[in-house]
Amino acid sequence: MQLEEYISELLYDHDCVIVPDFGGFIGNYAPARLDEVKHLFEPPHKKIIFNKGLIQNDGLLANHLSIREQIAYNEALKRIAGEVSRYRNELKESKRIVLDNIGVLYIDEAGNLVFQADEKVNYLPEAFGLSAFYRLPVVNEEAEKKEPVVVQLHKERSRLRPYAVAAAIGALIASTFWFTVNETNLVNYSSFNLFGKKEPVQYVFNSTDNISKINTVPVKDTLNIVVTEPVKAPEITSSPYHIVAGCFRIYENAQNMVSILQKKNVEASIIGKNPQGLYIVGCGGYSSYNEAEAHLDTFRKNVQENAWVFKK
Repeated sequence: MQLEEYISELLYDHDCVIVPDFGGFIGNYAPARLDEVKHLFEPPHKKIIFNKGLIQNDGLLANHLSIREQIAYNEALKRIAGEVSRYRNELKESKRIVLDNIGVLYIDEAGNLVFQADEKVNYLPEAFGLSAFYRLPVVNEEAEKKEPVVVQLHKERSRLRPYAVAAAIGALIASTFWFTVNETNLVNYSSFNLFGKKEPVQYVFNSTDNISKINTVPVKDTLNIVVTEPVKAPEITSSPYHIVAGCFRIYENAQNMVSILQKKNVEASIIGKNPQGLYIVGCGGYSSYNEAEAHLDTFRKNVQENAWVFKK
């Protein structure tokens, strides 16, 4: 199993992917950039950094692994722990590990863990299909071929000198007026912004969508459910264990999920946020993990096949 393959898949749709007991990979938006010295244009991208302090399991990676490998959630946690152990051994022996399409982790001379991202991969869906390119300045060959004009200066005074000065001043005034009138016809090339800031797309939950499905192409807009009045779901706080039906960054999408589940006579509520700021939609309330696990298979068959057990 190559754990980095699943981490890479999740980075397209998530801003943070945590490897339990190892660290988290965080994606930050970086705007388009033009290097005026190298004449290099770089499109907007998602810059990946590594934070070794994010070690608390949020269930994202383990749930994705259990779906892809068709194994139980607990078995997925064991496999992740095995990969983490292998990472630590490689860092101890060779002081360097390569994570395909993510980057390189290595130990520097001071003993610090350093991460260098793979810049060939762009995890920003909005920049799909865009690549960096060089923009060389335009050279006017005709202007370079022309010989310079040589003006001979005469030292002797002329009786027409006052008239020449007046004519020069008149020409200067006329040229200034011409540039003022035609200023609106000049093209401002600096205003051509191919990657201007887009209006954020609002995504609404669709009951037929697979919540955990990874989309490695630009995210499509699925506006199939419109809620005119927000659903006020009660908070489930009495029981520590819940079955999670989905996590959402937008609060209205979580409300939509609660409304759909309640129409199916399922006890559902927004039970809080995870460390990444996603709203968690929980179902039922159980006093122990074994009790929640006993109801999980039935919930997956009848309600949501990608559900998992969560301890609040």
